[in-house]
Amino acid sequence: MSTDLQWLLVRGWNSYQHKGGNGPIFSKEKGNLMNIHSHKYSGLANSKVLNIYSNHDGGITITKVKKDATPHQISAARTHVTLRRSTGPRRANKIAAAETAGKGYRADLRHAAVARMSALTRVQARAAHPRKEYPVKLRGKKAGKTGGAASKEEEDVIELD
Repeated sequence: MSTDLQWLLVRGWNSYQHKGGNGPIFSKEKGNLMNIHSHKYSGLANSKVLNIYSNHDGGITITKVKKDATPHQISAARTHVTLRRSTGPRRANKIAAAETAGKGYRADLRHAAVARMSALTRVQARAAHPRKEYPVKLRGKKAGKTGGAASKEEEDVIELD
């Protein structure tokens, strides 16, 4: 079955669609890099699918379907490239670009793959080094009230030595 026919059958309804109000229709299927319900990014209706996701070890995995895979090969049809957690964002983006367009797989998905990869590396960097929380500074009258009371107490204290 051709990919165009698959898209015509799937595009009207599937369990991954999320329709909002008047905005765009989103999709949560695997292999959809932009999470947009369209034929170009669909993970269901394309024979060459690229999936970039965060794995349980804190790294990032790129999964794609081999060119010569038959429909009967499910696990053997996929190749996995796993990036360690310590891989830098520039290197990760280069690997994503090489896996899509550099090896002649799907050049039209290069921008989407690099965007997904950079978003995942940014999230992992934030998880590894969370932002510091600073106490709220009191300003104006509120700062004067607490500061004035502390200075009065210091004046009232008499040392007996």
